[in-house]
Amino acid sequence: MTRSRLIRSLTSGLVGITLLLPASFFMLTMLARICFGTKAMYHYFAPSFLQSPFNLFAFHKAQVIIGSLLLAVLLNVLTIMHFRLERGQRGWQIGVYYRRYWLNAAIALQAILLLLVLAGYTFIQHIRY
Repeated sequence: MTRSRLIRSLTSGLVGITLLLPASFFMLTMLARICFGTKAMYHYFAPSFLQSPFNLFAFHKAQVIIGSLLLAVLLNVLTIMHFRLERGQRGWQIGVYYRRYWLNAAIALQAILLLLVLAGYTFIQHIRY
């Protein structure tokens, strides 16, 4: 592995970890509310998930959390996957290659799992209210 690939992989991994922080903090506040009954920090984040109508271009906490997770997935998957335009038998084809970066794969997997949990949470909250 060349030095530039290593630096790019490590940089996207660190940025991905940073982008996971808002969702992880929300999950910790939700866990603290469930286990210990603390409501102050939870109610600071939770109303933004319960806003109706959900305006796509409004800038509130829920969209920052979900947007940062989507950006973490995109950034780390693009580091793992490599697309190349190649000449094939019938014309131009897109070649898909991947590199085995465990840190980027772990961050992308964790961001996808957090997105699924947040989607389930949002679905349950909208049915409940």
